[in-house]
Amino acid sequence: MKASAVLWPSLCATLARASWVPVAPALSPGLEPRWRAQINRHQGNSSGEWPYGPFKTRGRDVVNSRGEVITWAGVNWPMSGETMIPEGLEWKSAEAIVDDIVSVGFNYIRMGYAIQMVDEIYERGGEDVPLEVAMIVALGYENGTRVTDEIVARNPGWTRQTTRFEIWSDITRIAATRGVYVHPDVHVSKAQWCCSHTDGNAWFDDVHFEAAAWRRGLAYVATWARDHPNVVSMSLRNELRESWNRTALQYNWVTLVGNMSAGADAIHAANPDLLISWSGMQYDQDLSALTARRNLLSAPCYRCTAIRDAARRAPAYFDLGAHPWGDKVVWELHLYPMSEDVDTGTCEVIEAALYRNGFNALGIAAPSPGCEILAAGDDGANPCEPAARLTPVLFSEFGNAQDASLYSSTVQECVRAFTRRHRVSWMMWSLAGSYRARSGAQGVPDTWGLTSYDWSAWRDPDTIENYWKPWVASMNVTKFTG
Repeated sequence: MKASAVLWPSLCATLARASWVPVAPALSPGLEPRWRAQINRHQGNSSGEWPYGPFKTRGRDVVNSRGEVITWAGVNWPMSGETMIPEGLEWKSAEAIVDDIVSVGFNYIRMGYAIQMVDEIYERGGEDVPLEVAMIVALGYENGTRVTDEIVARNPGWTRQTTRFEIWSDITRIAATRGVYVHPDVHVSKAQWCCSHTDGNAWFDDVHFEAAAWRRGLAYVATWARDHPNVVSMSLRNELRESWNRTALQYNWVTLVGNMSAGADAIHAANPDLLISWSGMQYDQDLSALTARRNLLSAPCYRCTAIRDAARRAPAYFDLGAHPWGDKVVWELHLYPMSEDVDTGTCEVIEAALYRNGFNALGIAAPSPGCEILAAGDDGANPCEPAARLTPVLFSEFGNAQDASLYSSTVQECVRAFTRRHRVSWMMWSLAGSYRARSGAQGVPDTWGLTSYDWSAWRDPDTIENYWKPWVASMNVTKFTG
């Protein structure tokens, strides 16, 4: 009989953790006194204080140190563009933006960042990049100085010399005073709009995605999170996908597991209290081989690089429980209507695909008749295998134009019904009604953002009141008890 194995590529053995431990930035000196007083009351990470950390997984649930089940409903707040500073701060203060988030009922902010933030700190001998420098480099002198002036005017606790991580720290601490969790999400390595097969950020050791620098960045941010008790989780990588730049890279389950395990090692070594969200293949749509514990050498995967001798090799399986972070991993999945490989035409097939691709880890029943429809398309093969291990699964991205089309969108309505019925924590895309820079242009509007272009109002007040607020309320999210 062939012996099974858990794959560990050589890169795991060479992980150099010691040199990756930074000193987290202090609270920026200029933060307004009224916020400083509130923040200081929430600095502790004691299990006897909110957020009652550290968190861990228990079967299909995330639980706090008191054993209470945690439920999140949140929003993505982008900060992975060329400036590497959260969008919208030139239009509105950080405090006011957090207040807007809380007013909808959201209790979780997924903040996408770029590994380049950390790379530049190392390149500068440990010094972070100041606000004005970040803006000028990304936007040019004229626009960079103008946007800097606007940010400082609306956030008087900051100066031109306030650094990127100081800004992120202040926002995170302000969120803590509101009972909002902040989740650092590695959106890209090179700061830019995400995502495509050709952007150089697609797969491990792509043109702009050096795996060693990625692990170093994970460790840095995990260390930074020690000073922020409301950062109870962070991601490994956003929307992995096949690289069309470096076509010799092995895009398959084996490479995914090896690299992601090494990334989880880096986070856990730097901060063992953190939950770690683990994303899937093909723009984070597929975790099927891991949740159903299939042979990594031969499990099906869209666009994956085949392992030609798989039939002659001992099968290899991923055993989450064999790792020291086994009770810290939370699976995360995305879904958008434009997916090229997932049928999003009806709720039946959408729910079946969600089950097959990873939500089976919640221990829910295989949806019918969707699974039968998928099986017919797979020549009778069973696409809806149950999970080998119960594990929490987040819906960390989905989105739509913020207008009346929300009510008629098949994907949106299926996602809403699915998360309510199965109590799935989620984060919608996104908060940003505009971007400083995106895809080579500046001052770019985004109709998929909750806010208006200048962040002064909601883009569509009707859907905020009659769609988003009721959805959040129906989730019975974990409330602030500080």
